[in-house]
Amino acid sequence: MADESQPGTTRAPDIFSRGSLKLTYDLIRPENAQLALNVRNITGGEPLLKEASQQNNPHSDYFRVTLDSFQVRSIVEGLMAQVSSAGESNPGQAIIAKALIEDWTSLARKMFSELPENEDT
Repeated sequence: MADESQPGTTRAPDIFSRGSLKLTYDLIRPENAQLALNVRNITGGEPLLKEASQQNNPHSDYFRVTLDSFQVRSIVEGLMAQVSSAGESNPGQAIIAKALIEDWTSLARKMFSELPENEDT
């Protein structure tokens, strides 16, 4: 297990920045308010340890995501719907949603890889 006091842990698939969680909340809220609230509540928890120079900067906070696989799937589906609906009318939002889809899909892959052998079929 990675040492949470080291900045390298922010690269783990289950570690998300405050900004990524806020953007996810904003994008999925119109379609799934309860799930969006669950995402927002993550930022209400204790952030992971960070460098001393960043202690007073809330924008540098990272959080470990402990949602279940069904919630992660719903988030990815909600973000995919945002990409479809934003399309050409809001290309910036579509780009943000695509980047978030990559992050959440990485978490889903990690969750899948951690399943016991007899549960992944």
